[in-house]
Amino acid sequence: ANGGVDTLTETLSITVGAVNDVPVRTAGSPAAVSVNEDSANSTAVTLGMGSLTYGVGGGSDESAQTLTYTVTVIPSCITVWLADGTTQVTAGSTVTLTQLQGLKYKTVANANGSGSLTWTVQDNGGTANGGVDTLTETLSITVGAVNDVPVRTAGSPAAVSVNEDSANSTAVTLGMGTLT
Repeated sequence: ANGGVDTLTETLSITVGAVNDVPVRTAGSPAAVSVNEDSANSTAVTLGMGSLTYGVGGGSDESAQTLTYTVTVIPSCITVWLADGTTQVTAGSTVTLTQLQGLKYKTVANANGSGSLTWTVQDNGGTANGGVDTLTETLSITVGAVNDVPVRTAGSPAAVSVNEDSANSTAVTLGMGTLT
């Protein structure tokens, strides 16, 4: 009966909602920085981040998003500078991608230690529907301790000028009692 047809066809509507994806690094992998204390106190040295590039992540629905770059943490043993070597960057500073790529550092006088330079890459797609919009990146920095030359902290003896044979039998002070 029924002409041999025994199939019932039904439909179920499925909707996949878009969520914002985290930005991604598309190129570059800077090497950790390891230098000696006081090795770059006066002239800024590159952090080697020139090849870094980022994308918005996700599919074509996110291609119109823009990215914002923010330096969030700077280890206490260094200071960070733009490529010009004269404009200092502090934690919380927003930079362009070109500025991020050109960042340089100077070692802090007599400081040593290790930490991570940290920056974020944030898109403008928002966090609706559980989407993530911030990528956190780090670069390991180590400033190794070096043995410093002893320093005079007090005293300044005067030059001694005497006549020949004037102190042959009795010792005379050299005036170095205030040296430390």
